[in-house]
Amino acid sequence: MNRKVIPFEQNGEFHFNQGLKKTEQNKKHAALKSFQKAYELDRNNLAYLSQYAYLLAENGRGAEAEHILINAFIQHQYDAEFYFILSQLYIIMNDPNKAFLFGVEYVKYAPDSGYDEELEQMFEVSIQDEDEVEREATRFTGQHLFQHLFMNARIEEALDFLSTIPISIQEEREFRNQKAMAALFLNRFEEAHELLEQLLKEDRTDMHALSHMTLLYYHTGEEEKYRAFLKKLEVVQPLDDDARFKVGLVLNFLQQHARSYELLHPLYKDQVFISFQLLHALSHASYHIGKVEESRMFWDKMQTFHQVSEMHSPWKRHEATARITQLETEYLKDDDPYRRLLGLYKIYNIVPRDAILGHEVWDTIEALEDYEKLYISFLFQGLKLVRLGRMHKGLEAMTQAGYEDEDDQLAWIETFHTLYDSKVELEDISAFTAATLYFHQRGRKISKRSLVDSFDTSLYRLNKALEAVRQI
Repeated sequence: MNRKVIPFEQNGEFHFNQGLKKTEQNKKHAALKSFQKAYELDRNNLAYLSQYAYLLAENGRGAEAEHILINAFIQHQYDAEFYFILSQLYIIMNDPNKAFLFGVEYVKYAPDSGYDEELEQMFEVSIQDEDEVEREATRFTGQHLFQHLFMNARIEEALDFLSTIPISIQEEREFRNQKAMAALFLNRFEEAHELLEQLLKEDRTDMHALSHMTLLYYHTGEEEKYRAFLKKLEVVQPLDDDARFKVGLVLNFLQQHARSYELLHPLYKDQVFISFQLLHALSHASYHIGKVEESRMFWDKMQTFHQVSEMHSPWKRHEATARITQLETEYLKDDDPYRRLLGLYKIYNIVPRDAILGHEVWDTIEALEDYEKLYISFLFQGLKLVRLGRMHKGLEAMTQAGYEDEDDQLAWIETFHTLYDSKVELEDISAFTAATLYFHQRGRKISKRSLVDSFDTSLYRLNKALEAVRQI
């Protein structure tokens, strides 16, 4: 018997109301699912988002809630309402310092909200110097949000955010150091050098600036200056825990693992600066000095601050660097230029991608032909290139379709260059990649229909590409 079903549209509002009902019934896990559905259906609704975040925190997932809110804060163009939402989140997470200062920052934008009186009653404080408290709130929230974005590799956005805070605070040493660090990691070396040079001119003992300048010389290959600054970092005895922390992080990045561990481990033992960055650095430093079990312990503890895929762990990174070395020998030192291009593509696809930083493979890359160096710039520096860009698009299409065999990939690289040199119009890369495979069956039975499906093309476009390939 056929029955006509009248669909009931379960929109965001429906799930939100369900969440509120379940919250009243103290069914927190069920309520969380309802709020999550409401948020997923309408990500611009701050009521849905805030209730979802608050319940995440109540269910012991405060770090995840903070991560979601800060990402949304950026997407919403720094909407000041998020200072209030974050303040409320930190109350739930029992972090009074953050709750108070994010609340003060919100009151600056909403002076008539009455939230300042709530804060004074809640935290039993009487604000005497409002201007100074407001400056401290802007300073603290600015540093906290910058660090969150920076640690999540959203460096451009971290800099964009810094540009929104008052100039007088941007000019403070800590913020100028943060700008320099961000510029450095974006390979804007001249900008970073100018900032750091001025900071060191003002204070030659600024450990943050010394650390960043050491990193800069390391990245720019100025060996003599790098060694001189590294020596300062290795022999210096940082005066306070903050400087010890900063120098330890930088030395770890520079693969001076033993000295890094020596500086950072006492901070962990004394429960000073227990943070994502400290545990991350200690996990890597302990792994490289042979303390593998301790490394895994630090990695596990780090997850409570921020969930990070195991692919970024020191043991997986070690596997990645070993794989890069293998590919370097197998492909980059080959006489065949097409094999060298394929080797660069394979290295690019190794995760984590930043495993290539500081790797000796760069010495081999420096000796490659200019054409291959252009491909490196395309892959790792975002250089826009038409010819190599289209070749790369074909390799990516093959990978997504499951054709990752070396012979298939080399067949595409060779076919592509022959077509390009023959001045064939190469707009429809998916069709040409599929056509290449059709002509290189190598004992397989690859039908036109399967290629049309795998490469999201049409039979007409595939036949047209086959005709062009047949004529070269």
